[in-house]
Amino acid sequence: MWCATKLATDAGGWRQINRAGNPMMWPIFWPDDTDFSDPASTRHPSEDVAAFGGTIADRVAKVVAATGTSADPAGYGRTVAGQLLPDVLPYVIGTPASFGFATRNGRTRADNAPEAMMSLVTNMAVPSGLTPATTEAQRTDQFPSRTGVSTRGRGTDCRPPSPFARPLASTHVTY
Repeated sequence: MWCATKLATDAGGWRQINRAGNPMMWPIFWPDDTDFSDPASTRHPSEDVAAFGGTIADRVAKVVAATGTSADPAGYGRTVAGQLLPDVLPYVIGTPASFGFATRNGRTRADNAPEAMMSLVTNMAVPSGLTPATTEAQRTDQFPSRTGVSTRGRGTDCRPPSPFARPLASTHVTY
C-alpha cells in the first residue's frame, strides 16, 4: 500500500505534493528534500524503478563498499533497490504485520522501522537502543493502524470537519 498527500487547487481539483510507502525512504534517499520538491513526491510508484532504481542501487552499493559488509556491493545494491521499489509497503491481507530487516509485511506502530531500514541499507545491524517496551503503548492488533491528522489538526483521519466543507489537503491510501 502507499499513500499520497494532495492539496486542493484553485481550479477545484487536487495536486499531489507528497507520497509514502516504505518508512524512512525520504530521510535515507532524499535527505535534502525538506520542501518535498523532488519529482519522487509526485511520481506514481509504477515509475519508481525506472526513475530511481539505479540511484538507490548505487547509493547502497557505496555504503556497503565503504563498510565492507558485502562481497558484491553492486549486487547487494541492486537487491535492496529491488526490495524497496516500487516504493510501496507490502502487506498480505489477513497475516500478522511485521516490519524488520528480513521480513517486511506491513508495519505495526511498535516496529522499529528506522533500525530495520538502516540495517537493510548498510547490510549490518544498526541498533537504535529502542526496545519493545518503548512502544508498548502504541501497539494495536489491527493493520493498517489507521491514524493520521485531520484537516483541523486534531482528528484521526483526513476527512473535512463537515460534509459541506472542502478540505485543504487530503491523504489517500491505496491498497
